[in-house]
Amino acid sequence: MTTKGPKKFEVAFLGYGRMAQAISGGLDKNGVIPFKSQAAYDLLTENLAKLSAQKGLAAAPSAKELIKVAPVVILAVKPHQVRQALEEVNSAITNQLFVSIAAGVTLETLASLLPSSAGLVRVIPNLPALVGQGLTLICAPPSAPPEHLQKVRDIFEAVGSAVVLSESLFNEATAVSGSGPAYFFLVMEAMIRGAVRLGLTWDLAKELVLKTALGSAQMALDSQYSLADLRDQVTSPGGTTAEGLLELEKGALTALFHQALKAASDKGSKLA
Repeated sequence: MTTKGPKKFEVAFLGYGRMAQAISGGLDKNGVIPFKSQAAYDLLTENLAKLSAQKGLAAAPSAKELIKVAPVVILAVKPHQVRQALEEVNSAITNQLFVSIAAGVTLETLASLLPSSAGLVRVIPNLPALVGQGLTLICAPPSAPPEHLQKVRDIFEAVGSAVVLSESLFNEATAVSGSGPAYFFLVMEAMIRGAVRLGLTWDLAKELVLKTALGSAQMALDSQYSLADLRDQVTSPGGTTAEGLLELEKGALTALFHQALKAASDKGSKLA
């Protein structure tokens, strides 16, 4: 990979783990930025070499060389590696746009590690980005030009949808979108286990639960009715659904979710 002359790639991934690969693959699949216009560097050089050969993206020989070849750098190392990674490449940074996906690393911290000439946007994608159904939170310093935000939206909408909001709401929003998939997985698993106890096979219970969850989410997205109205449409007076909902209310389900979201948000504040 040569780095002489003008920048030759559209986006560079500093760190090429699971989430970076999901973003990279989404960009290629949706025709936003093909693999041939992507470059990456990762400490796991042998794994990156295999992925480079399979996909056709360029594998940089070092982090510093990577920084030189693209106008947009997606910082995809683990949060505790951010400082070391940016210090390593600092001398090669000019006016690149850095997009950090590191949880808990604030704009203030990132800005302190970058030259003033560099652009900066912070994002938090979630796990469903791996299947093209991600939800990415985006924030930027007040001085960030609109084209930076639009560029980042274009990138992350290739793997789902994106929401721009104030960094002051990041911990609360991350507790919902970032941690939320785990909560839904737990609820779905609990329903499957409950159905198995009733006598259904695991495979049948799993199919019923997952397809019901998918259909319910799509209906909620498409419907003009509130969630409460939709729930009422399923709940006949004195019927089976009413009995099930009563048991969930006895268990204080709503309060438990509030407590879970608050705990996740508080933990995010501590990490930051």
